[in-house]
Formats: sequence, C-alpha cells, structure tokens
Amino acid sequence: MSSKAIQLKPFKKNEPQVSIDLWSNIYDKSKEHFKDRTAHTFIIMHHGICLGSFEKGQFIMPVSLSFQPEHLRSIRVFDQDSECYAWKSSMDDEGKFHLRIRQDEDEIEETGELEAIEARQLLWGTCLEDCPEDSGWKLLKEERGIELRVHHSLLPDNLTLNTSNRLWLVTRNYIDYTPVGQAGYTDCRFVRIEAGRG
Repeated sequence: MSSKAIQLKPFKKNEPQVSIDLWSNIYDKSKEHFKDRTAHTFIIMHHGICLGSFEKGQFIMPVSLSFQPEHLRSIRVFDQDSECYAWKSSMDDEGKFHLRIRQDEDEIEETGELEAIEARQLLWGTCLEDCPEDSGWKLLKEERGIELRVHHSLLPDNLTLNTSNRLWLVTRNYIDYTPVGQAGYTDCRFVRIEAGRG
C-alpha cells in the first residue's frame, strides 16, 4: 500500500533560474512568471508570517499584516507547477534578495529525468477561527499559543479541523546525485495546502 504522506515523482530535468537582485526586480519577475495565474504565498516578515494569495500580480495580505518589503525575510509564491522563492541573507547588500524560480514539467524528454519526493508537512493548528480584523482570513491556532494567518483561498470547502483532521503543507524535495552516485536533496519547494488525516 503506497503512502499518501510521501511519494516519489519523476519530472523533466529543468535547471531553476537563480539570481540576486533588488526587490522591485524580484517582484517584477514573480509577476511575469505567474502572469494571470493565481498562486499561493508563504510570507515571512520581521513582524509576522502568513499563508496568503498572489492574484493579478498583487499580494493579498491581511489588514493586520501589511506587506512591507523592507521587513521581508523570505517569500514563496507557488502553485502546483512552479515556485518563485525569494530570500534575504544577512550577508546581502542592502535591498538585495536571492531569487530561485523552479518550473516543473511532467514530460520526460532527452534532457533526462529529475526525481522528487513529494511529502506532507503537518501545519501546527487544530482550530480554525475567523480573523476578527481581517475578513477572508482565518487564524490557524494551537493550544500552545501558535497562530498562523491563512487566506480562505488556500482552505478546502467545508473544512473541519481537530486533532485527527489537520492541514498539511505539501512540499516537493528534489533529488540529485554526486559524481560518485550518492543521492541527496538539492532543492525544496512548496506545492499546495491540503486537509486530511496523517
């Protein structure tokens, strides 16, 4: 019986696009990559974290957590097929971010095969409440006090959370080989949020 929690998947071998640039250029590249598609976001700023949405080139953010590039630590804009991941390192020049764009393609051609492990990571939270100051947003909460703002577009319809039925972050972890044949993970990206049992 195969596990839903972890699956090996083959993809066409595509090299990700990698660059270091100013935030305004990173933002333009993300808008160009997703064009008219709606994507999900995972945004980490100094003053908060949220799982949101990227629609028509705009970040959909809670009112209580406005998007401020000067406080941005990292951001993932992702959908089923690709991800734009930008992050700031303490070693970077002022205003510069790293960017990695990864596009997955199912068809395997002469360029070779890239293997990836798709895995489910548990999101802490057994309770989903309306965010009082932010319509369209929910608070994913845990008894220990952990809270995460989640945009309604990421949540399945008629979702009921409890200790058995939880939210999961599906990640894709890419495998590559050293010249001597040793396998290891070389990259990881976010794919989707799903609900279900462990």
